[in-house]
Parts: sequence; structure tokens; C-alpha cells
Amino acid sequence: MRFGVPLPQFGPTADTPDVAERIARAATLADRLGYDVLWTAEHLVFPAVIRTLYPYGDRFPFPVTTPFLDVVTTLAWVAARTHRIRLSSAVMILPYHQPIPLAKALATLDVLSGGRLIVGVATGWLAEEFTMLGVPPRERGRRMDEYLDALRALWTEERVTFRGRWLQLEDAAFFPKPLQKPHPPIWIGGASAAAFDRIARLGAGWIAPPPGDLQAFAADVARLRRLAETRGRDPAEIRVASGGGARSVDELLARLPALERAGITDVTVSALFWTPDFAHSLAMLEEFAARAGIPPGPDAAP
Repeated sequence: MRFGVPLPQFGPTADTPDVAERIARAATLADRLGYDVLWTAEHLVFPAVIRTLYPYGDRFPFPVTTPFLDVVTTLAWVAARTHRIRLSSAVMILPYHQPIPLAKALATLDVLSGGRLIVGVATGWLAEEFTMLGVPPRERGRRMDEYLDALRALWTEERVTFRGRWLQLEDAAFFPKPLQKPHPPIWIGGASAAAFDRIARLGAGWIAPPPGDLQAFAADVARLRRLAETRGRDPAEIRVASGGGARSVDELLARLPALERAGITDVTVSALFWTPDFAHSLAMLEEFAARAGIPPGPDAAP
């Protein structure tokens, strides 16, 4: 089992003048303690009032004035301050982005980080945000599929010819290519049939919703693995990331065996750490790493 830490680049913990220092401290500590991945989240613009139903609860958990720092910029900031930990998003909303500049930014980040990028993407849910960005919400699934194909073409083909609905290229040169070959791993969020089909087709991992009923969650993992087999893939190569669903170190440690049995391979420990008391959050990060037996990073003090 692997463990990830969400950076304090969104939500109330990011609404502070020392947010840059907080992000750097959290990232370097997680890197030193041996955590596997740093996660970031994305929203670009909010309406004055959110009327779209939030898919993971009764209402969106943050006020519309809550800052969400840019994903690529944040990951570039921490890439220069860390050594081995992977850098990811959970998730970027792919249909919001024009694929060529996004492919350039992500390829650059992979090169500058020494090949540590994980690309976490999803279709999104906030209809008002789509509308303000000029993207019809009803098109988000089709855009997601086309943009995924476009990213992979730009990252892997020497000369890119691409004929989509929203992107057309003819014998185009695109460089740099990512350092990772054939391209950085793509993890996909969501729990719809369309999301599962995308994961089974090309995903290196599933960024799953928070686990509620673990028996139902395990059934979803089994369904995803069966679908991957029909695509001719080894289901074991698809990892599953989700939150631990716990509010204390003791609770999360006790829950880990059940999470593993449900099929979760990568536990995100967000519920534990980013409290208003930032120093306490960092202490909990250290406590969990020690008690969970996470091997420290190579730069940890003896």
C-alpha cells in the first residue's frame, strides 16, 4: 500500500499569507518521511452561488471565495524543493483546458522534476464553472476523450497528425516530450460507466470517490478489473487511490486492512492533516508515517 498527501494549496488552509511556505514545508516533510505522492486539486473560477449538486455530499465543502492555487504552478514550486516524491493532481478538470498548452506545461513539469509527474484528470461536475469557461457541460465527456487522445499523441509521436472535433493538427512538431516513456501515468477520476471505460482503456489508476460502504467499493473495484480484462489489460496494473475516511491516526491505522481488502492501493490521508493548526498537521503527518511503517526518504536524517 502507498500513501499520498494533499498539499495545502486549496481550501481554508491555502487562505493565508504564508501559503507558499506552508506548501513547501508540507512537501519537503512528506518527501523526507517517505510518502509516495503529493496531490493537488483544481477549480478555476466559481459562481457567486453554486447550484450544481455536489457529487460527493450534500453541498460543496468550501465557500466560493476559497482559493485554489494553480496545479502546475504549485507542483513546479514543490518539484524544485523535493527529490523523490511523485507529483500529481486529484484532479485537474481536463475539459477546461486547451490540450496543446496543457500538454506543454505537463511535459515541462515532467522534465524539470526528473520524471515524477502523475497526470490526474476527470471530466468535472460544476456546471456554472463550465459555462463561465465557455465549455458546454454536456460536451465534457466527449472533450475528455478527445483531449486524452490528444495529450498522448503530443507526448509520444514524432510528428503529430490529429483530426478531432476540437483539435486538428497536421504533421505538427511538439517538444519537449515528457521524460517518462511512453508518457507520464494517467490516473482518471469519477465513478460513472464512462469513467470506468476510460480507466480500463488507458488509465494507470483510478482516483476514486471517498469510500463509504467498503463492500460496495470493493464491488466497484472488481467491476473495473473485469472491464480491464475485456480490454486485454492486466487488472493488477491499475492502481486505486482514495481517501482513508478517518479523522485520527489511530482510526486510519485500524482501517488500513479493510481499505486494502476493498482494493485500495494508494491511501490519501487528507482528512487527518490539514487542520487550522498547521504545526499540529505536520506533527500528525510525522506520527502517521512512523506508526504506519513508511520507509523514510533517502534524504531523511539517520
